[in-house]
Amino acid sequence: MEFRWRFGSYRENLIALLIIAILIGLATGYLAVGFRYLLLYATSFFWQDPFDVVGAAQSFPWYLVIAIPVVGGLLIGPIVSIWAPETRGAGVPEVIEAVVAHEGRIRHRTTLFKLASTVISIGSGASVGREGPIVHMGSSVGSSIAQLIGLSPEWRRVFLACGAAAGIAATFNAPMAGMLFAAEIILVDFQVAYLSHIAISSVTATVISHHFLGSLPAFEVPVYELVSYWEIPLYGLLGILAGALSVLFIKSVSGVEDQFDRFSVPLWLRPAVGGFLVGIIAVGFPHVLGVGYSSINLVLTAQAAAGLMAIIMVLKLAATAISAGAGFSGGIFAPSLVMGGLLGGLFGSAVHTLWPDITATFPVYGLVGMGALVAGTTLAPITAIFTIFELTYNFEIILPLMTCCITSLVTAQKLYGYSIYETKLLRKGIRMIRGHDVNLLRSMRVGEYMDRKFESVREDTRLGELIVTAQNSPYPHFPVLNADKELVGMVSLRDLKEVLVEMGDLCELVVASEIMSREVLTITPQDNFETAFEVFEGRSFSTLPVVDSKRGKRVLGILKKSTLLLAYNQKVLKTDVFAKDENGVGNGKGN
Repeated sequence: MEFRWRFGSYRENLIALLIIAILIGLATGYLAVGFRYLLLYATSFFWQDPFDVVGAAQSFPWYLVIAIPVVGGLLIGPIVSIWAPETRGAGVPEVIEAVVAHEGRIRHRTTLFKLASTVISIGSGASVGREGPIVHMGSSVGSSIAQLIGLSPEWRRVFLACGAAAGIAATFNAPMAGMLFAAEIILVDFQVAYLSHIAISSVTATVISHHFLGSLPAFEVPVYELVSYWEIPLYGLLGILAGALSVLFIKSVSGVEDQFDRFSVPLWLRPAVGGFLVGIIAVGFPHVLGVGYSSINLVLTAQAAAGLMAIIMVLKLAATAISAGAGFSGGIFAPSLVMGGLLGGLFGSAVHTLWPDITATFPVYGLVGMGALVAGTTLAPITAIFTIFELTYNFEIILPLMTCCITSLVTAQKLYGYSIYETKLLRKGIRMIRGHDVNLLRSMRVGEYMDRKFESVREDTRLGELIVTAQNSPYPHFPVLNADKELVGMVSLRDLKEVLVEMGDLCELVVASEIMSREVLTITPQDNFETAFEVFEGRSFSTLPVVDSKRGKRVLGILKKSTLLLAYNQKVLKTDVFAKDENGVGNGKGN
């Protein structure tokens, strides 16, 4: 049930808005803690020892190691294919989609289904992370609270981002990383004015996490030391390798999805097939199961040999691509950290063997490599830098981190150009363009602004009758319909003018079908204003026919370019009014 909460000016209600941000942080913090405990119970159910899945899997018969991920896939199949398809995969792309295309709305039930599907996925051994799902769940909490109160779209997006920040902060005990994650990745049109709300949600969730789970970092972090400035070029080289591996990872996930599509595997069955393949890999190398933080700790505590790091890195990439591509519910943030740690450890082992006097030991390179691969896969270097910095609180790591993360970012952009989240959205037909104006356009649907009253002509209408119609009509364009009232062309005043000059007295012999334009561009009521602007761009016509999305020839109305521009200008003006604290934060639905 939604009710309207009317505000005065923004400044008058700053405290109320901050209280809402605190409530979102509290709710998400408790949700993150509960999520962690549920993961422990689920992992214990499937593998007996929730703290040592690798050891447990090594003691299990080979057929059980294969069967357990398959069972997990069968359990979540109906959830991700029928009941809540938005819970498939990482969760972060769905949150970004809610920001750019749905005015910050996420379905209320998403939290429950995402919780269940992720707990089963990770508990049964799917190679996915818990950070993406908790971002999705936290964002759902923030969006639901904003919808319940009846806030405007602008504030629904802000409080959605508050939930995302709180989720990351509670997971890593890293409030700055959570805040920057929301600003750099989730909010595509971030404004500094909202930073305080995101920050307070992030801090609140971290306090809750500290209370229940302790204040220790998520990994066993080595003491960082920059042995020599000659290491800086080496960190740059590591960044290039990390960027290349990031692109390979992103394309591998998409490649697995393409293969499932190619063989027409039903959506409900894909997680089980993916679980079977992951199980086969895990028979020989159980390190690929689950989140994979045990592999990072092997690197950071110098317990992994170079050969083992190389093998696990390759197999972890394969297992994660299979799990994510098959539709298991889980994130790619943690697997990116794992693969980055393994790549950094492998690289550090090599350079330390070659130049032991001027390089640190390989765990240090593993730590920096974690951030580099996150920067390459997400194209969010600031988030990556602060995530690793908050694990160490050692300022010496900042320079190597910046060098490595930025070179990884540049390499990934040059080789591919999109983050793993953008790739998922592009495959759904959503282009993630950063900018406030673009989000406004995407929030406006053609069906809400089209003119349902329009004038059309039959294809057998004679030119003389058509001229009379044009003289008495305010419309410059006329849809031409056949006997079944289906769109077959468009006639404009320009078409009439050109024909009249040539035909003279013979104009009564000409019918509409002979002068109309047969190649007609159309849009549907479900299209947004961004699409409409793209259709109008660079073309001389000023009217677009709006057709039924299911029956493409049936005309439902028309959209004038003037209507498009007027509606957009009014939307911009209204948004500016909100930003300038006039009638502040909402009018129920924000329209």
